[in-house]
Amino acid sequence: MEVESKEYSWKWVTADELLSHGACEFLYARLTPPTDAASAILYDGENDLGTQILKIATGGLYNSECKPSKPIYCRKGLYVGSLTALAGLLVQWRELGHGA
Repeated sequence: MEVESKEYSWKWVTADELLSHGACEFLYARLTPPTDAASAILYDGENDLGTQILKIATGGLYNSECKPSKPIYCRKGLYVGSLTALAGLLVQWRELGHGA
């Protein structure tokens, strides 16, 4: 199944944030550190009490990215939290079964 780019959502995240209410697919994340170390955690849920699906981190002045070979299904939403010393985190996802 091919998906058109207009079906994707993306956001440059700089603080804890709920990105999707309800089911979605996580597609990509790129972490940019301002210093020598940074990290962020993505959760399946609407807050940091959800199931942790990914911790992305870097120990140097290099960007770190996560590009799973297949989308990661998030049943309860997509939340980014526990941000530590980052300039920003680019996240891409696709909404499922809600919205237009």
